[in-house]
Amino acid sequence: MSYALLATDGELRRHDGAVDWQAALGPEGHVRVSLLPNLALAAYVNDCGLRYPDRYPRNEVGSCLLVALGANPQPYAGSIVFVGWNAANTARGLIELESLRPALVDMVEEIHGDVRRALAGDPPRELSPSWGEQMREVAEHVRTASTPGITFRTVTL
Repeated sequence: MSYALLATDGELRRHDGAVDWQAALGPEGHVRVSLLPNLALAAYVNDCGLRYPDRYPRNEVGSCLLVALGANPQPYAGSIVFVGWNAANTARGLIELESLRPALVDMVEEIHGDVRRALAGDPPRELSPSWGEQMREVAEHVRTASTPGITFRTVTL
């Protein structure tokens, strides 16, 4: 198995072997981020990373990369794991993890480079200037958005 790990410092690294989910994302658990459905790619983040900002800083580069891959624009905290997946490989079409193919890693690395250039104010590869501006807006949202809260209510019957 191979996967890619995007750390909170913005560095993207390839890894071989099975994913150690606890070491990569933390002991709280992990959740899949929905990406463009035509990508044979899945991304996972810490399930409650935003609740522990001291342990899991917001990942500006990662949040922008996820948005560029079709995820909802929102802050993501902590590291991000990218793996391959095959929705057609199970009877009910459930996602089945696969090794991350080299072509997918190359694509993720290329878009990662575009995001980093955009956040530095440089023109991304051959993308429009508005794409770079959108990435900078996403990064600003990641930096400034409040942490979502949970409201508990008591109901008397």
